[in-house]
Amino acid sequence: MRSDAAQNRQALVDAALRLFNERGLAPTLDDVARAAGVGVGTAYRHFSDKTELAFAALEASLESMLQAAEAAALVPDGWTGLAEFFEATIEPQATQQVLRDVLTTDPESAPMLEVHRRIGDSLSTLLAKAKEQGSVRQDVVVSDLAVLTTLLGEVVRLFGPVAPEIWRRFLPLLLDGLRPGATTALSTGPLSKEDFIAGMAAQARAAAARRPGPKRRSAKQPAS
Repeated sequence: MRSDAAQNRQALVDAALRLFNERGLAPTLDDVARAAGVGVGTAYRHFSDKTELAFAALEASLESMLQAAEAAALVPDGWTGLAEFFEATIEPQATQQVLRDVLTTDPESAPMLEVHRRIGDSLSTLLAKAKEQGSVRQDVVVSDLAVLTTLLGEVVRLFGPVAPEIWRRFLPLLLDGLRPGATTALSTGPLSKEDFIAGMAAQARAAAARRPGPKRRSAKQPAS
C-alpha cells in the first residue's frame, strides 16, 4: 500500500474509532470520511461499507490491548507489570465498548480467538512471574484478571462522564485483593476461559441488539 493510501486508511480508522464510540454505529461511511478529512470516494476505495470499517477500527483498538498485555509480561517485576496492564487497558476497554460489542458477539471468530490466545499467553506469563516472586496470591488465575479488568472497565463506563479518574481509586483496592498474606479464602472456583468468553459474548449480543447498526459478518480485506 502506498504511503498516502496507508495514511488515508489510518485516518479513516482513527476517525471511526472516535465517532463510533461517541455516537454508536449511527455515523455513515460518509460521516467518517468527512471527520477524517478525506474524500468519500477514497473511503469507499478502502472499505466497501460501514461494517467493514467498524471491524477494521475494532481490530486497531484490540491491538492496543494486546500490546499492553505483551509489554506487561516483559516487565521484570511481576507486580509492576500487573499494575501496568490494568492501567493501560481499563480506559480503552470502557471507551471502546460500542465497537467491542460488534465483534465479541461471535467469540469463535478468528480475530477473537487470536485476541484471547495472545492476551491469555501474556497474562499467564505475567501471573506466573508474580506468583514466583511472591507478590500475588497463589489461588489467582488468568480468568480472575480478565474479570477484574472488565469490572473496572464498567466503573469507567458508568461513572467516567462525571468522574473520569474515579477508576484510579478502585484500582489499588482491587490490586490489594490479589496480594498474598492476610486474605479470605475463595469459596468458589474460577471461571473457565470458555465461560468467560461465553459470558462476554452474551452481554455483547444483548448490547448490540439494542443498538441500530450493522449485524455481525466476516470482515473483508480493505483495498490498497
